[in-house]
Amino acid sequence: MDMMGPMWMMIAVLAILGGLKWVLRRVNWWVYETQLGDKRHALPPGDLGWPFIGNMWSFLRAFRSNDPDSFIGSFVSRFGHTGIYKAFMFGNPSVIVTMPETCKRVLKDDDAFKPGWPTSTVELIGKKSFIGISYYEHKRLRHLTAASINGHEALSVYIPYIEENVVCSLEKWSEMGEMEFLTHLRMLTFRIIMFIFLSSESEEVMAALEKEYTDLNHGVRSMAINVPGFAYYKALK
Repeated sequence: MDMMGPMWMMIAVLAILGGLKWVLRRVNWWVYETQLGDKRHALPPGDLGWPFIGNMWSFLRAFRSNDPDSFIGSFVSRFGHTGIYKAFMFGNPSVIVTMPETCKRVLKDDDAFKPGWPTSTVELIGKKSFIGISYYEHKRLRHLTAASINGHEALSVYIPYIEENVVCSLEKWSEMGEMEFLTHLRMLTFRIIMFIFLSSESEEVMAALEKEYTDLNHGVRSMAINVPGFAYYKALK
């Protein structure tokens, strides 16, 4: 009889935790899908995940692993090869498309689909940046800023410099053995960008820019938690 008390208590705790998990896993469904009425039956299969967090934990875990495709793979294994799934990403209910034909339709249909970014990303990059302005303003500014490097005549000025740096970098990398390729490739890219836009080859400036870019990049790909210790907070600073 003495053992029955703790056993029933354990069962009760497990039942409460199970019930709490069941409720939390359906919060996003109650908040977002029930508002659609009968239209919710037309939604693709998928999983809206946990409140606020949604599917971001599994997305970020896969993105930072050696197998980033595992995130979509989990949807395929659970819901089949439908090519379209519902999810909760970057603080918003979302629809993910994976089939080439569907992606092509989304990218080419400017009337039904507008380019956009999560609110947290716009906050980081700036509301007046390329990602926060209209399509036509974006096109105009892109033409102005890209004019200095687009076209054969403009590029011909920088080709010798680019070629020299790429060759030197490849020779240096070949002697390094194991290395973080993306990091060194990013540094090479920054060196070329600095030369074209800033007319500078300062290692100190390049290192500072590369560090700031890395912090910003991590913040863009993280959850929008503006609390010290989190990537988004550091990027926002």
